[in-house]
Amino acid sequence: MIEPVNTRLGLDGKIAVVTSGTHGLGLAIASKLCDSGAHVILTTSGDDVDLERAKTVLAGKPGSVSVTGLDIHDEHSVRLLLDQVKQERGQLDFFVHHAVSPDLTPLLNIVEPLAKALVDGGRVVIAGYTVTPVHGVIRTLALEMAWYKVAVNAVVTTVVDNGPMNIDPDLVDRLAIKSPSGRVTLPQDIANAVSLLCTDEAAWIQGQVITVDGGLELLERWGETR
Repeated sequence: MIEPVNTRLGLDGKIAVVTSGTHGLGLAIASKLCDSGAHVILTTSGDDVDLERAKTVLAGKPGSVSVTGLDIHDEHSVRLLLDQVKQERGQLDFFVHHAVSPDLTPLLNIVEPLAKALVDGGRVVIAGYTVTPVHGVIRTLALEMAWYKVAVNAVVTTVVDNGPMNIDPDLVDRLAIKSPSGRVTLPQDIANAVSLLCTDEAAWIQGQVITVDGGLELLERWGETR
């Protein structure tokens, strides 16, 4: 098994928005970006029971964190946030959408303000599960935002091992046994892939949906390998 390597990835001082970033994949992504020296703006909505825990998890990292309310389905709310980021931070480098809902159409309504908020070389990354219908949205966003020199991609996985928070521990155990890599995807695996897409070296990757699952999906395509 290939072990992850800790690195700052050249993201020091970058500004990132992570939607629904107080829990699950969103928190893992925020944590990795903070580890890499970025300032992360977590968006939350309503009475977020995960907020205080998220603040504790992200405290003391090389990067920094701020929190703001956002309803991704409210176009006006999103525009206000993007304007605020530009005014207070001068720029936005990364917009990471933690897809907690399969409805991604709100992203299609904010192409222009999002592109204008992102500096040349900015990134949009959607992170979620393979059941989320990302392909059509990614293609549309990538074609629209390429004109603004913004790269758009997605990182998805079939199932995530959330440790004691697993809804179906037996399923996770069975999939770990079947996996060519010997385990199920961890939230950190998704976070690592998202962060790599934010590096300068990934600037020419555009419109891709990257499956991060240690090869588990390969079994569905070509069958057992061992």
